[in-house]
Amino acid sequence: MDHREIVTDGDRTTLDELDREECLRLLASMPVGRIAAGRPGQAPLVVPVNYGLIGDVIIFRSDDGDKLRSLQRGPVTFEVDAIDAFHRIGWSVLVHGVVAEATPKQVERVCVQPWAPSPKSLWIQLLPAAITGRRLRLLDVPGDGSGYL
Repeated sequence: MDHREIVTDGDRTTLDELDREECLRLLASMPVGRIAAGRPGQAPLVVPVNYGLIGDVIIFRSDDGDKLRSLQRGPVTFEVDAIDAFHRIGWSVLVHGVVAEATPKQVERVCVQPWAPSPKSLWIQLLPAAITGRRLRLLDVPGDGSGYL
């Protein structure tokens, strides 16, 4: 993983910028993410969705309604993360782009089963314009090889 160190807290953790390859690997490792869309005169809409990944395109299912109309109005953001609250480390990947109806070929290539009890009859693709990620990780602890710190 190529990364660029962004911030260090001095004694425990460092924040690394992830390259595109690592972002895609992490996106492929999770079944649920959050999609966010702006709504004129209202707070942004942020909802969890089950998804699959084809290359760098995110595929998910939806019903017709407020969520879909909000997503179709303009750019959206998709976020996936993993957090270890005890160690205060984790990672986050953001995808910025636009949504469109998924093609039949795309639908054949993914297996996305909604967790929510509704039909979710529409298949949507998120076409990425930008993919970025960061990882907060523990710094290596120097040792003398004897097992003692």
